[in-house]
Amino acid sequence: MNLLYASAAAMLAVLPLAGCTHSATGQATGHEPVTGQVTGMLMSINSRTAAQRPMAGTVTFTAPGRQRVTVQAGTSGSFSAQLPPGRYRVSGPCSQSFPVTVTAQQTAHVNVYCIVRVSSPPSS
Repeated sequence: MNLLYASAAAMLAVLPLAGCTHSATGQATGHEPVTGQVTGMLMSINSRTAAQRPMAGTVTFTAPGRQRVTVQAGTSGSFSAQLPPGRYRVSGPCSQSFPVTVTAQQTAHVNVYCIVRVSSPPSS
Protein backbone atom coordinates (compact mmCIF):
# COMPACT_ATOMS: atom_id res chain seq x y z
CA MET A 1 0.00 0.00 0.00
CA ASN A 2 2.85 2.41 0.76
CA LEU A 3 4.39 1.82 -2.69
CA LEU A 4 1.05 2.61 -4.38
CA TYR A 5 0.68 5.80 -2.31
CA ALA A 6 4.25 6.89 -3.14
CA SER A 7 3.67 6.32 -6.88
CA ALA A 8 0.42 8.30 -6.83
CA ALA A 9 2.09 11.16 -4.95
CA ALA A 10 4.94 11.24 -7.47
CA MET A 11 2.49 11.38 -10.37
CA LEU A 12 0.56 14.24 -8.76
CA ALA A 13 3.76 16.19 -8.26
CA VAL A 14 4.55 15.93 -11.99
CA LEU A 15 1.05 16.86 -13.27
CA PRO A 16 1.36 20.64 -12.76
CA LEU A 17 4.43 20.59 -15.05
CA ALA A 18 2.59 18.92 -17.93
CA GLY A 19 2.26 21.18 -20.95
CA CYS A 20 5.02 23.56 -19.87
CA THR A 21 8.27 23.61 -21.75
CA HIS A 22 11.32 25.78 -21.48
CA SER A 23 13.12 27.58 -24.25
CA ALA A 24 16.86 27.55 -24.77
CA THR A 25 17.01 30.77 -22.73
CA GLY A 26 15.31 29.05 -19.79
CA GLN A 27 12.10 31.06 -20.08
CA ALA A 28 8.85 29.16 -19.68
CA THR A 29 6.85 28.68 -22.86
CA GLY A 30 3.51 27.09 -23.54
CA HIS A 31 1.44 29.45 -21.40
CA GLU A 32 2.24 32.79 -23.02
CA PRO A 33 0.19 33.69 -26.10
CA VAL A 34 2.27 33.20 -29.24
CA THR A 35 2.27 36.39 -31.30
CA GLY A 36 4.23 38.22 -33.92
CA GLN A 37 4.55 41.94 -34.42
CA VAL A 38 3.81 44.24 -37.34
CA THR A 39 5.39 47.67 -37.30
CA GLY A 40 5.33 50.37 -39.92
CA MET A 41 4.51 53.86 -41.06
CA LEU A 42 1.27 55.39 -42.27
CA MET A 43 2.21 57.83 -45.02
CA SER A 44 0.34 60.27 -47.22
CA ILE A 45 1.44 60.78 -50.82
CA ASN A 46 0.58 64.01 -52.63
CA SER A 47 -0.93 62.95 -55.98
CA ARG A 48 0.51 65.99 -57.75
CA THR A 49 4.04 66.13 -56.35
CA ALA A 50 4.49 62.56 -55.06
CA ALA A 51 5.79 64.04 -51.79
CA GLN A 52 5.47 61.65 -48.84
CA ARG A 53 4.77 62.61 -45.24
CA PRO A 54 3.84 60.70 -42.11
CA MET A 55 0.19 60.99 -41.15
CA ALA A 56 -2.02 60.13 -38.18
CA GLY A 57 -4.84 57.65 -38.67
CA THR A 58 -6.18 54.15 -38.12
CA VAL A 59 -4.50 51.04 -39.50
CA THR A 60 -6.70 47.94 -39.72
CA PHE A 61 -5.77 44.25 -39.82
CA THR A 62 -8.35 41.68 -40.97
CA ALA A 63 -8.24 37.92 -41.52
CA PRO A 64 -10.97 35.36 -42.17
CA GLY A 65 -12.29 33.92 -38.92
CA ARG A 66 -10.46 36.46 -36.75
CA GLN A 67 -11.59 39.61 -35.04
CA ARG A 68 -10.62 42.87 -36.77
CA VAL A 69 -7.69 44.63 -35.08
CA THR A 70 -7.19 48.38 -35.34
CA VAL A 71 -4.23 50.43 -34.14
CA GLN A 72 -3.61 54.15 -34.19
CA ALA A 73 -0.72 55.84 -35.94
CA GLY A 74 0.16 59.13 -34.29
CA THR A 75 1.38 62.25 -36.05
CA SER A 76 4.75 60.53 -36.55
CA GLY A 77 2.93 57.94 -38.70
CA SER A 78 4.40 55.00 -36.80
CA PHE A 79 2.27 52.09 -35.63
CA SER A 80 2.73 48.66 -34.11
CA ALA A 81 0.43 45.67 -33.58
CA GLN A 82 0.85 42.34 -31.77
CA LEU A 83 -1.09 39.65 -33.66
CA PRO A 84 -1.42 35.87 -33.62
CA PRO A 85 0.50 34.21 -36.48
CA GLY A 86 -1.30 34.08 -39.81
CA ARG A 87 -2.10 35.93 -43.03
CA TYR A 88 -3.81 39.31 -42.68
CA ARG A 89 -4.92 42.16 -44.91
CA VAL A 90 -3.72 45.55 -43.74
CA SER A 91 -5.23 48.89 -44.76
CA GLY A 92 -5.20 52.55 -43.82
CA PRO A 93 -7.93 55.20 -43.86
CA CYS A 94 -7.54 55.86 -47.60
CA SER A 95 -5.56 52.92 -48.97
CA GLN A 96 -6.27 49.62 -50.65
CA SER A 97 -5.71 46.60 -48.42
CA PHE A 98 -2.68 44.40 -49.05
CA PRO A 99 -1.42 41.12 -47.52
CA VAL A 100 0.98 40.73 -44.64
CA THR A 101 2.10 37.49 -43.00
CA VAL A 102 2.64 37.45 -39.24
CA THR A 103 5.13 34.88 -37.96
CA ALA A 104 5.43 33.91 -34.28
CA GLN A 105 8.10 35.87 -32.42
CA GLN A 106 9.08 37.79 -35.58
CA THR A 107 8.53 41.40 -36.67
CA ALA A 108 7.14 42.27 -40.09
CA HIS A 109 7.63 45.83 -41.38
CA VAL A 110 5.06 47.45 -43.67
CA ASN A 111 4.30 50.93 -44.92
CA VAL A 112 0.70 51.94 -45.61
CA TYR A 113 0.31 54.68 -48.23
CA CYS A 114 -2.68 56.98 -48.67
CA ILE A 115 -2.75 58.87 -51.94
CA VAL A 116 -4.11 62.34 -51.29
CA ARG A 117 -5.68 63.72 -54.45
CA VAL A 118 -4.58 67.29 -55.01
CA SER A 119 -5.98 69.21 -57.94
CA SER A 120 -3.63 71.12 -60.19
CA PRO A 121 -3.54 74.88 -59.73
CA PRO A 122 -5.59 76.80 -62.29
CA SER A 123 -3.60 77.69 -65.38
CA SER A 124 -3.24 81.36 -66.31
